[in-house]
Amino acid sequence: MKLLRLKIFQETACYLKPFAFKVGETFPLAPFSTVKGMLHAVLDAKEYIPMNISIQGQSESFVIDYQKKYMYKKLEVPPIVTTAGLREEPEPDTSVYSTMPMYQHLLFNVEHVIHVEAEEAILNALYEKLHHLNTTLSLGRWEDLVRIDEVTFVEASEQIFEATVYNQYVPVEHEDVLFVTGHLAYYRLPRKYTIVNGRREWDYTVVIYALKDTLISEDTCVLTDGSYSIFLMKG
Repeated sequence: MKLLRLKIFQETACYLKPFAFKVGETFPLAPFSTVKGMLHAVLDAKEYIPMNISIQGQSESFVIDYQKKYMYKKLEVPPIVTTAGLREEPEPDTSVYSTMPMYQHLLFNVEHVIHVEAEEAILNALYEKLHHLNTTLSLGRWEDLVRIDEVTFVEASEQIFEATVYNQYVPVEHEDVLFVTGHLAYYRLPRKYTIVNGRREWDYTVVIYALKDTLISEDTCVLTDGSYSIFLMKG
C-alpha cells in the first residue's frame, strides 16, 4: 500500500476541543478534521476529498496562556479592531459581543507523524504542493505555524510490530490490538461536517489515545511502514 508520510513540527499549538467554553482545552494531538483541513488547504480544494489518515506524535510540555475572548451574540457582526492598550480604548458594543478573560491550554514543541491514504493523483498532488509551498502552513490556530520536516512516499504492509513509537490515535475498532493493563483514554474526534440550514453539522470518529510505547498484542499484525505503526482513521 502506497502512503504519503509527513513529519511536521510546531513550536506551540492548540487543537481546541468543541464546547470548551470556560477553559480553552486542547486535544493532545491534532484531531482528524484539523489535519484534513490543513491538507485541503494545501490542495486548495473546493470540495471534500476522501482520505484515510493515521495521526501520531508528541509534545515537550503543556503551558497555560491567558487570553481575551470574544463571544458574539448575532450571526452577522462588524469587524473588530483590536485596541487593547490604547489610552482611549472604546467600550465593547454589548448588543453585538461581549468579552471575558479565559485560560488557553497550549502544547509546546509539538511533533506529528501523519500517514495519508488517498487516490494516487491526490497523494502526488500533495507531495508536489508540500515541496513547493508559496505560503506558510498552520495547524489548529492561524498563529500555530507548521515546519515541514519530511514529505515522502512509503510502502505499508501488515506485519508484527512491537509497540507504538509515539502517542497515537487508534480507531476504537482496533482496541483488541493494544495490550494495555490500565485504563484506556477515549476521544470523540470531529471528522467532517455537512451544511444543514446554514449551519455545520459534524460527524465524529471514536478513537483510543494510545501512549508512546503501548504494546501491540503478541503475534498480531498491524499496518506499518517499517518505522511506525499505522492506524488509519477513515474519512
